[in-house]
Amino acid sequence: MNRITGEKIIQIQGKPHVLRFTWRAVAEVTKKYGDNPNLFDPEVIASVAAAGLRDRHPDMTAERIMEISPPLVPFAKDVQEALTWAYFGAEEAVANGDVKKKSPATGFWRRFKALFSGE
Repeated sequence: MNRITGEKIIQIQGKPHVLRFTWRAVAEVTKKYGDNPNLFDPEVIASVAAAGLRDRHPDMTAERIMEISPPLVPFAKDVQEALTWAYFGAEEAVANGDVKKKSPATGFWRRFKALFSGE
């Protein structure tokens, strides 16, 4: 796991995989799903994850991820965290005590934060 480079190590079938959203991968996800992809839709999360895995694990296609069917919520949380790193890097989403409100994915991150933090 490396916030600076945006590399998130995730486990798929007990094996480590490097998930990293390059600008090209972020652009692909945004073009296909907009700024608020539904990561609770198995087909969407598989496609988004495949975009983030493509550089290091080209064999991990959306179809392959659907076949493997990793546990949805932990997998979605890992993908969301890697996407956050792609947008904010090592910095937090909060700068100088103010929430960055103009991020195109603000609604998406807020929903995930609420879901996983119990808010």
